[in-house]
Amino acid sequence: MKNFKDFGVRFSKYMEINNIGVNKMAEKLSFSGSQISNIRNGKVFGTDKLFKILNVYTDIDANWLFRGEEQKSIEIVDNTKYIELLEENIELRKEIDHLKDLLFEQSKQNINIKKPTG
Repeated sequence: MKNFKDFGVRFSKYMEINNIGVNKMAEKLSFSGSQISNIRNGKVFGTDKLFKILNVYTDIDANWLFRGEEQKSIEIVDNTKYIELLEENIELRKEIDHLKDLLFEQSKQNINIKKPTG
């Protein structure tokens, strides 16, 4: 962020796009109207106010607000690949369960073999 003026311009733009007036914004953030106006005009403000803005208005992208950078899109996982991985996981779990059963049966047989005959 070059300076607080750029921040203020973007903050004002957010308010305008979302049809939020100074008083409404101030009320929701528990700020005074003059504090909102100061932020919009690029005056320096504390991190406590920034923290509150970003936590109350969770749809504001911090990178955009600070740097003017558009939100980076998150790569969406191809659903078919995701389903294939889930199916593979299920098959592996079945195989593990089968191997556990085999080991259990084998251990039961070993125990039976080792029992002394009376």
